[in-house]
Amino acid sequence: MIAAIYARKSTEQLVSDDQKSIARQVEHARTYAARKGWTVDEAHIFTDDGISGAEFAKRPGFLRLMNALKPRPPFQVLVMSEESRLGREAIETAYALKQLVQAGVRVFFYLEDRERTLDSPTDKIMLSLTTFADELEREKARQRTRDAMLRKARAGHVTGGRVFGYDNVDIVGPDGARSHVERRVNEAEADVIRLIFSLSANGLGTKAIAKQLNEAGAPSPRPQQGRPRSWSPSSVWEVLHRPLYRGELVWARTQKRDKWGRTHQTARPETDWI
Repeated sequence: MIAAIYARKSTEQLVSDDQKSIARQVEHARTYAARKGWTVDEAHIFTDDGISGAEFAKRPGFLRLMNALKPRPPFQVLVMSEESRLGREAIETAYALKQLVQAGVRVFFYLEDRERTLDSPTDKIMLSLTTFADELEREKARQRTRDAMLRKARAGHVTGGRVFGYDNVDIVGPDGARSHVERRVNEAEADVIRLIFSLSANGLGTKAIAKQLNEAGAPSPRPQQGRPRSWSPSSVWEVLHRPLYRGELVWARTQKRDKWGRTHQTARPETDWI
């Protein structure tokens, strides 16, 4: 039989140490397939690295896997480490497994040496219990992450990426390991920030300020999505309205996932802000 492999690792690392690496998951799946006498099709090794199990619409490897089922799957077996690799949202995971089984693909988990069948009511209730446990673990991990970030925010430590005007500096603890990250002023970039506020106080608009900065070749924030490295009216506006440049550290103004666990940034109520 022809076997396909699916491997996924989430950003939260919600898997055992031995299963954290995508490469290791694929390697173990290969070994399992060989032991069963199956042939792994190299064209049908599907992977998603650093993507939450709650995300289904924006998971390239998973989408390729599901698209391969039509009109007829070119493989008869799918091998994964465990059920949670397919997903950690109960309804979506159950539906994906149903589609696989209905397409005639047998699904095996090498950690348990077990096949997932949906032939009886008992099989279906066991699937419901397993996917519920996986989703519950995802929610617990989300809460653990938020609690850790909350402690950092309350202490004034960095909870995100680098911000123009500051450098992120690793603070080492007594044991020699990184304790936390703090922001320190980057003087060359800070001069630009001060100039922006000074020009604005003198009555210049964001467009005029951006033009003056670009003509002077002033350092600018790193560009996104392939845009040129320069100042724009919107980036000047962002500087003038960012609380950090007024000495205020604000955390939890937005949340990046919705109640289904999908990536969808929304504003939090001001009562949640730290």
